Amino acid sequence: MGRVWAAALALLLSIAPWPARAQLTAEELYEKLSASVWLVQVRLERGSALGSAVVIAPETLITNCHVIAGGSEIFVRHDAVRLKAQLVHRDPWRDLCEIRAPGLDAPAVTIGDWRRLRIGARLFAIGNPGGLELTLSDGLLSGIRRGRGSVEALQFTVPISKGSSGGGLFDTNGHLVGITTSIFRDAQNIGFALPATWIGELRSRAGARDPLPIQTAYAPGSVAPPANEDAPATLDTFEYVLRDRLTGVSRKVVYRVDRREGSLVVLNGGSRIEDGEGRVVTLTAAPGGEFEQAMPPGGWFPGTGGGQRLSRYQAFGDGSPFIMELRAESESEEMIELAGVSMRTVRVHFTGISQRGLSAVRGTYRATVWYAPELQRIVRFEAQGRGGVGSTAFVVDEVLELVNASTRPTNSQ
Repeated sequence: MGRVWAAALALLLSIAPWPARAQLTAEELYEKLSASVWLVQVRLERGSALGSAVVIAPETLITNCHVIAGGSEIFVRHDAVRLKAQLVHRDPWRDLCEIRAPGLDAPAVTIGDWRRLRIGARLFAIGNPGGLELTLSDGLLSGIRRGRGSVEALQFTVPISKGSSGGGLFDTNGHLVGITTSIFRDAQNIGFALPATWIGELRSRAGARDPLPIQTAYAPGSVAPPANEDAPATLDTFEYVLRDRLTGVSRKVVYRVDRREGSLVVLNGGSRIEDGEGRVVTLTAAPGGEFEQAMPPGGWFPGTGGGQRLSRYQAFGDGSPFIMELRAESESEEMIELAGVSMRTVRVHFTGISQRGLSAVRGTYRATVWYAPELQRIVRFEAQGRGGVGSTAFVVDEVLELVNASTRPTNSQ
């Protein structure tokens, strides 16, 4: 079934060579495309967020998942028109989300192939930086960033800022070549965009059967992006690296989903069971070191303790008793980059006391976690602790970081 679906998707994406044409001026490009880029307004539990989205099919737009993460309501706006939208499909690992706005009447853009571009090619961005609607800027393609052998992002010099996320990056033919997603901190005019060719794969990666009715155009002689032979439905394998900063030793830690039972997710042969938001329900093994050995009841989850001192609890430990007393000191949002992927996280900092071993040695302890709402998973964990002297002393300095997330194909058994 997966191969039949892949063939249908390949047929949808295959386009005959398009004739040579004159490049658009900045004025022509803006006139042609400005109606296809909308402002995204997101109502959060506390406050609101802004971003951009690009029309890619009737009543359908693409934006970054981090733009709408945590939103109770989503609206799209263009001039005096404001419509309610809803999330339809998401690919959190690639940070691409499809939203639908019933009643939206706007032309869909044509998706181009970034692979025909050379470094130095002129590009245009249309978005809503700082909520300033329909802002046009231009610059150059300055690099292609790769991770694990595959393209992760297009690097460009087009000025963008907060509010530009989810906007369109266009070539001089007016074709969408990328979705603007982030800027490089402490550097001028270094921005990143997700390849627009990923849009055609979004629904299959989200487990949907119906393809997006997108318009594509590829340069003469180019080859359409390969369809996913085995379209994944959900992320099932999470690969981390655990590093001991005292010894410099690193090792791989893998959490693999075995099955889903209602709202529960069973991982690693049943040794770890989580609820739908990543809270730990059952734990019988601790492959992630301190991440599990010192873990509070339910896990290192945002909101744990609510800023109050957690109850004195016995943690999983390392074969000897671990007694922990921690306070959630602060909670804030932070954009981080892991394995070449930019993602929105909620960072929580814990401080307190750890008591360990048969001698009940006490010492100071602190931990910081970064939780990604789109992945519903902690993607980075740091812990430091020290207590005791001599043979009973303990010293902890560990980092656990997500380096890859993958899927099982829908046709796997």
